[in-house]
Amino acid sequence: MKKKEKNTSNDSRMPFLEHFSELRKRIVYIFIIIIIATGFSWHLSYSAVNVIEMPLEKPTYITYFSGELKNIIKQKLPFIYYSFGLNKTPKKFTKHILHYSAPLEPFFMQVKVSIILGFMMALPFILFEIWQFIKPGLLKKERMYLLPFLFFGTLSFISGMVFMVFYIWPAVINFSLSYQNSNLSPLINLTHFVNFALRLSIIFGVIFELPIISTLLSMAGILKPAILIKNRKYALIGSLVIAAFHADIVTMFFIAIPLYSMYEISIAISTVIWKFKKIKQKKAS
Repeated sequence: MKKKEKNTSNDSRMPFLEHFSELRKRIVYIFIIIIIATGFSWHLSYSAVNVIEMPLEKPTYITYFSGELKNIIKQKLPFIYYSFGLNKTPKKFTKHILHYSAPLEPFFMQVKVSIILGFMMALPFILFEIWQFIKPGLLKKERMYLLPFLFFGTLSFISGMVFMVFYIWPAVINFSLSYQNSNLSPLINLTHFVNFALRLSIIFGVIFELPIISTLLSMAGILKPAILIKNRKYALIGSLVIAAFHADIVTMFFIAIPLYSMYEISIAISTVIWKFKKIKQKKAS
């Protein structure tokens, strides 16, 4: 009798042990994938740093579009043009270089950038391994919903990072360099410069996840469009605050509009989902 109970206990432990073994296997695969992708990213790290250095080396789209918009505002809305000081002569662009203060600082920075690029390159494979691990425990309907969320969630995050690098980052650097004068000159450190760019990239990657998160919460019945609409003004203020780091009001709106549009997209998605929910409820009744 006791022997039988012991066997039953061992049988009950087996699924957990197999589950743990599978988890360990997937983690090892993910670790190997990241190492390989980091190796491939080593040479790409030079190009990545060069991309974020571009606003230091030459004028960006901010300079061109700000000038064009100022001319339009001057012709159509002269009161705003002079009231907000848009008639001021812009400063002449000055090229800047990055500096480092420790012997191995550039090397360690290249390692960090390579790891992050490697993680981004490996992300589809990482998600595949995660999917393979959780798939057996999901129902068919849950699998059908979760897989698109993994795909579009990844795409949105990467889009947010790309948006930051090519759209927001030039504005940030322009704003930083706008403080330069005859008594104040920037000495830009390599580590601080790259770390700041990486932090902002992650922040904007998360911001671009907002429509995906709102979709998931709306489908789960947790988030209603009325809540988003009620807090719309706070989202607008938040977008303006994030964009307000630039002294030029034209550039400020360049940044605020795409940020706020993420919130409006979330409202639209949530509204559509709840309309479908109501239609299903009517058909069911």
